[in-house]
Amino acid sequence: MAELINTYRRRIAIAALHRMKRKTGGYCLVINLPNKEIQTIEMDEETLQKLLIRFERQSATEFGKESPEFIRKTYLNSLDINGHTEYLTETGKMIIDELLSELEAHARKLYKREAVKWLDSK
Repeated sequence: MAELINTYRRRIAIAALHRMKRKTGGYCLVINLPNKEIQTIEMDEETLQKLLIRFERQSATEFGKESPEFIRKTYLNSLDINGHTEYLTETGKMIIDELLSELEAHARKLYKREAVKWLDSK
């Protein structure tokens, strides 16, 4: 089952990159920071796979020993084929969007910490 999960994780990451390219024209996550600055995070297959591994860990915490089966079913339901191209289903979009939202929130939190450190040093 682990091999199947690895395969689907990779396929979902690739489909997510294709979706990102179609939506934004690139592979960057753009984050608007509170001081009106913009931060970009370059997304690639490895980064998306790491985010999906985070999802898997969260699932393991929630579902315990049933988590591999939950992840397998979820990943199977996250992809579909349109002609010759795999794309994300609504389930896949929801997972990726949630993971990207968490990444964005994390980047904002890091920005706030750095701003506080900078203010404290003045």
